[in-house]
Amino acid sequence: MNLNIQPSTFGRAEMFQPDVMVEDEKWYPLGKMGMVRPMLFDVTNGGWISILKAVGEGTIQRHHHASPVQAWTLDGAWGYREYDWVARAGSFVYEAAGGVHTLYIDPAAGKMTAIFHVHGPLVYLDEQGNAVDYDDVFLRLDRYAKHCREVGLGDDYVKSLIR
Repeated sequence: MNLNIQPSTFGRAEMFQPDVMVEDEKWYPLGKMGMVRPMLFDVTNGGWISILKAVGEGTIQRHHHASPVQAWTLDGAWGYREYDWVARAGSFVYEAAGGVHTLYIDPAAGKMTAIFHVHGPLVYLDEQGNAVDYDDVFLRLDRYAKHCREVGLGDDYVKSLIR
């Protein structure tokens, strides 16, 4: 069989981002814990890809994932208080939809850097399991757009990350 396959004229452009680990204005603060570098906002499917870089003894509030998440640890170590594993540099983590956990930085490492591919919203929970807040691709996109305007990157840069 001989198939002649051509690129679709309706597809989105490829994305290339050099030097994503360079700490510049494309990173935005995540409280006192660290910073985040968004890589892609998938507004069609409700997900996003970002790099989280954190130091100290930080945690991310207990939360529920409505969709799966994949994580690749680049540096340091982190885990979830509800599980007995620690993800170190070179580790891959698959989080199934429906998971509830509290991310922490492993005290022995004192830092972490990981790429997270989140496929849907997060629902933040209190100790009793009651929903107290949520986060989704549009809230993240709005926060990042505000940051980009403040540091002079502008909306065109933000739009370049939307797929």
